[in-house]
Formats: sequence, structure tokens, C-alpha cells
Amino acid sequence: MTDKSDPIEPTMEEALRQALRAVDPPPGFAERVVQRASRGDVRNSVGNGAWLRWATAAALVLAVSGGLWYRAEERRRTEGEEARRQVLLSLQIAGNKLNAVQMKINRQGESRQ
Repeated sequence: MTDKSDPIEPTMEEALRQALRAVDPPPGFAERVVQRASRGDVRNSVGNGAWLRWATAAALVLAVSGGLWYRAEERRRTEGEEARRQVLLSLQIAGNKLNAVQMKINRQGESRQ
């Protein structure tokens, strides 16, 4: 909503109208554009595109590197979990064997008494 009593508003509105009014191009503009286009003198809006190719290549390298790093970390984590599982199983087996030996020793001690 516009406040009609605001003295800045009409001035700004007029300035916008003036800035956005239609303006005819200078004489010969169309001919110059066609002439430059026929010479191949037209530049791409992003320059020659070299920086875009480099940026794309860098993004691709980063993505591939990140993927490889993630896979290596995942493999390392999986191998670590497997090693942990094996260590725990070994400790469980060793504990069971020690318990069995201790029970034999205790039985032999009871039978001597």
C-alpha cells in the first residue's frame, strides 16, 4: 500500500517511470549487430567457457575423490568391525577354555580331599 502523503514516494515513482521508459536504439544499431554476428565476433555470455570447463572438471574430481574416500573409510570401518568381532570371539573361546581348565583343577582338588 502506498501512502499518498509521503513526499518521497511520488518522486521515486516518477524516477522509476523515467528510467524504465522505452528508448529507441541509435541509428544503425541493427546493422552493426548483424555485421558482428556474421563475422563471428559474438562473445559467449560466460566468456570463452574455459573457466566453466575447469570448474566442471574440478567438481568432478572432487566428487570422485570424495566417493573414493568414502568407500575406503567404509571398507576400513567394516574391516575394523570384523576384526573386533574376531577378537571378541577369541576372548570368549579362551575364557571358556580357562573355565573348563579351572573346573578340572577344582574337581581334582576335591577328589584328593
